[in-house]
Amino acid sequence: MKMTKQKLRRIIREEAKSTEKYDDDPALKGDQDKLPDHLQKGIINKSKKSKKEAHHGMEESDTPHPKQYGAPQGSPRDKGLDKTKEDLASGDPERIARAYRRRERMEKKERSKKGFKNKPRKDTKKESHHMRMTEADLREVIRNLLSEELSAKTKATLKKKAEKRGLTPSSVYAEFKKGLAAWASSGSRKGMSQHQWAHARVNSATPSKPWAVVKKSKKKKKKGKKK
Repeated sequence: MKMTKQKLRRIIREEAKSTEKYDDDPALKGDQDKLPDHLQKGIINKSKKSKKEAHHGMEESDTPHPKQYGAPQGSPRDKGLDKTKEDLASGDPERIARAYRRRERMEKKERSKKGFKNKPRKDTKKESHHMRMTEADLREVIRNLLSEELSAKTKATLKKKAEKRGLTPSSVYAEFKKGLAAWASSGSRKGMSQHQWAHARVNSATPSKPWAVVKKSKKKKKKGKKK
């Protein structure tokens, strides 16, 4: 059956019901109160959804960062951390890579400031030397996070910590991974590299702390050799 656009529009207008049910809704603008009910309802629902998303975004951006992160509300650092969190949550590989590059730039900028003092823990000195993140480093970090695998060297270091503190190696690996992810998504103290932050998390984690995932090992702590 052939039908002109004009005739199709007329049929739609005739078949679509228009009542006063939604006419007074503030979401309708101009002559939208004359539209059919189903179209008015669609406009109203879209408006509600937009407001809800905007409110959610405001709550996220208005959540203050810990004081030790040096990112007061509205500051460039605060906005940078919020944008990074948004990019990581997108699931887009390009945005995720951009998020890690942004975080590295942020901390590199802090380290380059006059008067910056970097006093790493004894067991994070090695990581402190690798301040600059190359593209290869970035790819490795993202690959490790996605595959949930750590390098053999990192595992060896963490295993020693686990044995010394009487913790299970697997739980220490998990704690370290959380630290890697938190450095990007939540932030860190100014100037700290990703590995430094992850090691710092492991160092302060205990089974009694609610945020920690480390677990006590059934084996006894590894003792040093007797002289």
